[in-house]
Amino acid sequence: MGGASSLFDGQAPSRRWSDLGVVRASELRGRRSARRGAPVEERPEPGPGPVAPPEPVASPEPVPADREGSAVLPVSAPLAGLLPHGGLRRGSAVAVCGSTSLLLALLAEASRAGSWCAVVGLPDLGVQAAAEAGLDLARTALVPRPGPRPAAVVAALVDGVDVVVLDTTLPGVRWPAGERQRLGARVRQRGAVLVPVGAAGAWPGAEVELRAEGSAWAGLGGDGTGRLRSRRVRVRCAARGRPGDQEEPLLLPGPAGTCLPDGELPIGAPLTGPPRRAGQTGEPLPAPARIGVAG
Repeated sequence: MGGASSLFDGQAPSRRWSDLGVVRASELRGRRSARRGAPVEERPEPGPGPVAPPEPVASPEPVPADREGSAVLPVSAPLAGLLPHGGLRRGSAVAVCGSTSLLLALLAEASRAGSWCAVVGLPDLGVQAAAEAGLDLARTALVPRPGPRPAAVVAALVDGVDVVVLDTTLPGVRWPAGERQRLGARVRQRGAVLVPVGAAGAWPGAEVELRAEGSAWAGLGGDGTGRLRSRRVRVRCAARGRPGDQEEPLLLPGPAGTCLPDGELPIGAPLTGPPRRAGQTGEPLPAPARIGVAG
């Protein structure tokens, strides 16, 4: 793992990110126009890369989420009550299973607060959906196809990115225990947050695992007309050292694309029955952009 960073020593930050196949999400629209043959506005060379995050706190005690200079990155209020530290603790791994909307909701608040996020894998991630969920695309880097050594890509990214998402289902890539442990040690050393995405239990070293279960779309009327505006899911959280799972009914996404509590769905009630309207009627939601990027 130490060799990953040495590959880029002495190179400008923009050169390092280019070698990794990193693409800023805010640049994707211009790249799509270039492939279609449309003229693309000249872009200046990107400035210096993101500033490296502070070193993780040495004390084993968790830092309160509302403390100045906290070691806990914020998350949206509906998810904060599920997580043991009320947010994303630096130096930890938080696994997400079963829902891309849950992943985007987990990243949104930290991104809005100024944290850099990177997504390794997930080539079909919807950029428009990410923006509607609250991600700052100017601080979001994408590595849709990291190649045969995704661990080296993640190891380099955690040096300067606050939250790194990793698709654990990349074709032809295995994650033996030793490699997971080395990545976990580097994440702790750099004070980043690793978010493995995949099946439940796919990343045994994760301190927290979030799972989205059940699904029922809302927005259609009784006659079957209307517009799908929100999805009702039940989010379960398993945390190391905490007995049992905690769960919360949420709208993922809500009518505006963000994560909202589903107060009308009591805990224990099945996700069945006639759909109900969510949000206000008005102008139609914009169609999502389907953009492919070569990494």
